[in-house]
Amino acid sequence: MLAVRGPIGTEDEARFAGRTREHVRVTWDEASKRRLRRTTEAGTDVAVTLDRDGYLADGDVLDDDGARIVVVRRPLERALVVRLDPASDRAVRLRAAVLLGHAFGNQHVPLEVDGDEVRVPVTTSEAIALQTVAALELPATRARIETVALGARRPLTGGGGHHHHAS
Repeated sequence: MLAVRGPIGTEDEARFAGRTREHVRVTWDEASKRRLRRTTEAGTDVAVTLDRDGYLADGDVLDDDGARIVVVRRPLERALVVRLDPASDRAVRLRAAVLLGHAFGNQHVPLEVDGDEVRVPVTTSEAIALQTVAALELPATRARIETVALGARRPLTGGGGHHHHAS
C-alpha cells in the first residue's frame, strides 16, 4: 500500500516531465475527504490522508518515485447544469443564482459556479433536479442534465443548507 499525505504538485510541472502516469479516480464527493483509499488503474493501492482543508483536484500528483507519478483524475459525472443568459439583466442573473443556491442548499446539495453556469451534482434523480429548477420559474435560464467533471479544480460550495436547532 502506498500512503500519501495529499498532493505534492500538479502533473503539468516540469519536474514530472517524462514520468509514466498512474491515475486514481476521485469523485466530487470524495475529493475533500480526510481519508480515502483507492486503487489506480494499474493496480496500486493508495491511501490518502488530507489536511483539514485539503482537496484533490484533477491533475494533482500524489506520489513520485522518480519513474512514475500517481495522478488524480476526476471522472465525468452526471450533473444538472443551469446556464444563466449572460445577455440578461444582471439583477435577473443574481436573483436566479440566489434562488438556485437556496433551493439546492435546503436539500444539502453543493453547487459549482463556472462563468455563467451553475452545476449541481445529481443526488436524487435527474427528473427531480430538473423539476426543482422548473418550479423556480427562472427567466433567462436553461437547465439540462450533462456529464461534467464536477469540482475538477476546486471544491463545490455550500450544501450545508439550513441548520436545525434543538429547542
